[in-house]
Amino acid sequence: MDRAEMIIKAEGSRNDPQQRPASGRQAKRPSAKTRIGKAEFKDLKIYNSQKGLTLIEVLVALTILAIGLLGVALMQVISITGNTFSKEMAVATELGQDMLEKLRTFEYTETVEDPTLTEAGSPHDNSELSNATGFAQPNPLDARGMRTDAAGVDLPLRLYTRTWTVVDDDPVIDMKTIAVTVSWQEKGTTDRSVTISAVKVQE
Repeated sequence: MDRAEMIIKAEGSRNDPQQRPASGRQAKRPSAKTRIGKAEFKDLKIYNSQKGLTLIEVLVALTILAIGLLGVALMQVISITGNTFSKEMAVATELGQDMLEKLRTFEYTETVEDPTLTEAGSPHDNSELSNATGFAQPNPLDARGMRTDAAGVDLPLRLYTRTWTVVDDDPVIDMKTIAVTVSWQEKGTTDRSVTISAVKVQE
């Protein structure tokens, strides 16, 4: 059989219905896995990684987390400290202003001068006040300016010491400059104070 006869026979068998699949369907095409070479398939293969974190990666993550938490904790401590100082400063300012207003009501004329308004006795303190002008409460005082209750029992949280100085003929003659100072210790270690001044004119 020569080459021409072989070609004709191959063409005939391809067109012969008896040579087709019984189901009438065309033969399946080769899959992608069959069409590509083994080397190409190996390159395209996707691996499902089952590896977890190493101990070093876990330690690094925990270190970063700890540093962040320490920063947050430090900010909370600073915030609490600032709030405490602000509260104590507000109380001290109120105590000083209250005392200054009382002193400005005391008598100061050409003939009469309240003992608590004399320059010679400076610095004065609460114990010099009479019951007629204010309770004689010696230092230290609580936030209300009191040391003891009605029964004479010492009150808790007595943090503040209140004193005042008087300068005669300042800023001019027949005037007095009164400076009230309230001091306390922040956290029992740091000395703090606030001073409020006013001028009293001779009546």
